[in-house]
Amino acid sequence: MTTLPTKLAEPPLVELVETPSWRQQLGNRLDRHPEWLALLLAAAAWIGLALVLDWFEPAGALTSGHHHTSDSAAVHWHPIDTQLLSWLLMVIAMMLPTTVPHLRYLGFNTRRTRRQRTLALFTLGYLAAWLAPGMFLAMMPGPVPASALAVLVLAAGAWELTPIKRRALRGCCRTLPVGFAGPSADAAAVEYGLRHGVVCLLVSGPAMVVLMLAGHPWWATVALAVVMAAQKLLTRPERWRAMVALGWLASGLAVAGLAILDAA
Repeated sequence: MTTLPTKLAEPPLVELVETPSWRQQLGNRLDRHPEWLALLLAAAAWIGLALVLDWFEPAGALTSGHHHTSDSAAVHWHPIDTQLLSWLLMVIAMMLPTTVPHLRYLGFNTRRTRRQRTLALFTLGYLAAWLAPGMFLAMMPGPVPASALAVLVLAAGAWELTPIKRRALRGCCRTLPVGFAGPSADAAAVEYGLRHGVVCLLVSGPAMVVLMLAGHPWWATVALAVVMAAQKLLTRPERWRAMVALGWLASGLAVAGLAILDAA
């Protein structure tokens, strides 16, 4: 009896997978993060804000073209066009990154070929909601006294504890239905941005107004940007309201103390 030789098992075929090029990898990464252009715009706004407000200049160089209050408070005040430009740059730099969840929602719920167009329309509506208070502040004839600034700082802290602020914080998480394509989708994106901008005004408007009236010190601008981003992006933002209010209280007392010492 003869036995047939067993057939040797053939090695499995190895499928060669072509490694995507760096351009394809970059395109795939950008597709997964449709908010990339808005964040790039915010980064450019930070640089523009630093240039407009002379943050890179020595403290001693900030004398020409600036005015002081009657009680010698060191608050710098720029012309109307510069004030309005700094307000818009401040909103883009500080507030636009807080809209990332909404930008991602829009980016993944509209046609891929018109994704950035939808996000641009949302951004225009969002900035339009912030334009009116910026124009009002820019037309102010001069800086507020340090004593009045201290009152405004305390008022911004008290705003943190109001029911309006609490409801607005909850409203930051709400989305609106948007169309997939067509003119209705464009109109819905603008309306979405406008409504969300009004909600953000109720959340962060008082703080932004105080920051502008204080002359946009760089350390306060960075600190406030971190606080507002945490309030809007972290879970259960209501639990941070008391801590933020205490921070405003301490800042108001510090400004009031400096005003008293300056007057003396």
